Amino acid sequence: MRPAEARGGCRSCDRSDAEPCTCQGVDGDTVRMVTLSQLWGAEALGRSCHPAIHAATKSRELHSIGRLRYLLFVERGGENSAYTNHGEGWLLEPIDAVSLNLWAGPERRCLAAIRLTQGADAVSDPRLAAMLRCSALPQADHHSCLVLSRLAVRREARAQALTPALARHAYRAGLESGASMALLASRPTDIPFFARLGFRPSGTAWAEPGMDELRCLTLGLRDRATLQTVKSPLLAELDAFEANGPVGTSEVSIVDLGDDL
Repeated sequence: MRPAEARGGCRSCDRSDAEPCTCQGVDGDTVRMVTLSQLWGAEALGRSCHPAIHAATKSRELHSIGRLRYLLFVERGGENSAYTNHGEGWLLEPIDAVSLNLWAGPERRCLAAIRLTQGADAVSDPRLAAMLRCSALPQADHHSCLVLSRLAVRREARAQALTPALARHAYRAGLESGASMALLASRPTDIPFFARLGFRPSGTAWAEPGMDELRCLTLGLRDRATLQTVKSPLLAELDAFEANGPVGTSEVSIVDLGDDL
């Protein structure tokens, strides 16, 4: 994991405590030099074994995810967010600029998506911070966890069919980023689905305006015993990771993505 404190507190460069921050211009203005590779490590950007699963590395891909969120969370779910763009019909949030957004579908059509955020960044987002507070995870462990959010899946059959592959790639990205624990918020009715992957309820329930009660679910990413007990499909990803190690080599800029948020 590459939390902020491991890079001298700067989320935009890989300097050490003894080195000057390369993100400051001569006039003191911030120079944005962030890449997904710097935030996540190149290994977490490896290609999925499923051709329909991708990491959002282009502005149009992020906006495609945002339009799916708008359809599901705003139009159907009635969510009222300050970051909703009603004119263009998308929902994107500041935390997306430092998160790894994965999506499933053919080119230019997002059928399903999920957002991965490092715990060190999640504390700056009100919703994700609330999840961490209610998770029963010790605060000292927040920096090494992976927060999953904004799972969005269309109702059509082919979108539902891609969900397991999306979950497996998200799990693999978590392993390759160095996280030790994953957590997400779930409605009570969805807990059985996540339980089949190995997630377990943790902490206390909470509510958000206009939404049902939520529970935090956690999964030790390398908890082989739990994965074996529930016969989780994620176990194959853990086996492959331990046998072959990281596979990614990408170096991808998110400057364009951040400018859209």
